[in-house]
Amino acid sequence: MPDPRPPRPRSWAAAAAAMALAGCASTRLADARDAYFRRELATYRYEKGCLDVWPAVLELLGARGYPLRGRDRAYAGQPPGGAVAEFLGQGFETRRVEGSALYVKTGWRAAQESVSRYLVSGTPVRPSGCAVSFTLDWRRSGDPSSDRHEVDWEIQRDLLERLEPDAAARIEAGAPKG
Repeated sequence: MPDPRPPRPRSWAAAAAAMALAGCASTRLADARDAYFRRELATYRYEKGCLDVWPAVLELLGARGYPLRGRDRAYAGQPPGGAVAEFLGQGFETRRVEGSALYVKTGWRAAQESVSRYLVSGTPVRPSGCAVSFTLDWRRSGDPSSDRHEVDWEIQRDLLERLEPDAAARIEAGAPKG
């Protein structure tokens, strides 16, 4: 006859430990994938020059709803900004600096409980080519002390998929899998 008593605490502890280990394995896989993509995309160099890559950068930012300024708005499919919006906007239009590097800073995009913007750099690589980096600035709405600044490898992967789908597939194939 089966024991009518509830399971012993030891079996509950074993079940909890198994669930914790599964959660740890999932977290380890996510961390390994994050580290892999950060490493691979941080060192990726497009074969095209920065001026050839840049329209896709602006299109991607516009597609994600980040406000751009000046001539950059046309590349992103955004209507021309009004004089007040241009004056009050906190981002800046694409700038060319030191050795033909390109920089753009978007305006802030509001989400439910946060705001974010991007600073994107395109750095020429010799003999030809371009390295692109997206830095995400993020903070909780109304809390300037929550500022975070980090390289966003996910948007970098999206750009790679747009410009060089074969390279994106090759990098994705090498990512840790669970």
